[in-house]
Amino acid sequence: MTMRLSRNFTLAEMVATSHPRLQDTPRLAVIQNLQRLCVLVLQPLRDTLGAPVYINSGYRSERLNARVGGVLNSRHLQGKAADIHCDNLDYAKVIFDILKQNPNVDKVLLERKRHSTWVHVQM
Repeated sequence: MTMRLSRNFTLAEMVATSHPRLQDTPRLAVIQNLQRLCVLVLQPLRDTLGAPVYINSGYRSERLNARVGGVLNSRHLQGKAADIHCDNLDYAKVIFDILKQNPNVDKVLLERKRHSTWVHVQM
């Protein structure tokens, strides 16, 4: 059975990684944070866009965070951050602008590395 965190987001997609051996099962407090992130930030974004929102990275265990070069106090460790995949820079700017208007968002960053573009959002 799939655990829904909001209408369009599941726990499975918020903990997914290409390094499964480095990922732990999140504690209840982290799952609750992920649900708040989905309900207050990601679902409103999806509803505004009228299109799916794809998560590159949600929750990260400490080992996974270290492996991907995350900062020591990353909100990903608490389930309070997500990196949103963007096909191009123009789409990333649209997502960035929508998220900047959300009062539940603490920080939003538009990031690029090589041929990847994503928006980091955190509560």
